[in-house]
Amino acid sequence: MPKTIKMNLSAGSIQNAVKELQRYKQSLISKNDLFVQRLAEVGIPVINANIAAAQGDSDKNHNTYIKLNSFGSYSRAVLVVEGADLLMIEFGAGIHYNTPAGTSPHPKGQELGYTIGSYGKGHGAEDYWYYQAETGESVRSYGTESTMPVYKASVEIRQKIREIAKEVFGGG
Repeated sequence: MPKTIKMNLSAGSIQNAVKELQRYKQSLISKNDLFVQRLAEVGIPVINANIAAAQGDSDKNHNTYIKLNSFGSYSRAVLVVEGADLLMIEFGAGIHYNTPAGTSPHPKGQELGYTIGSYGKGHGAEDYWYYQAETGESVRSYGTESTMPVYKASVEIRQKIREIAKEVFGGG
């Protein structure tokens, strides 16, 4: 990615060098926008696959998209995941598919207070429980397996930072 600009000490040559530096600066800003977008894009298939793979009765309908913002030379990409039961798919619900009650299969579960059996009335400490659906029907639930879609996406993004940087910015 090194850039070489040649010039001599004439006014025209210096002006051309300044213009070339400005173009180079703009290209770096554009590449930075692309870099953060590409990193966020890495997470989408990981999230989608892990939500689809979750066993249990949680609603898997979701929407995943990227919000890209640029502020001068600063770029930020936010990977957004929306859905009714995403916390249960991320951290798990119930012992049937997950670790024992009071623990968490998710590396951040304990730290964030999302342990198995701690949600709601604590029925997740049982192999199954019943709840009343919006239709009024009584539903037996075995909970939901923690497949950690967002956590796994973050791991994949971190693992691909150098590879994507080389693709976007060049260099070996």
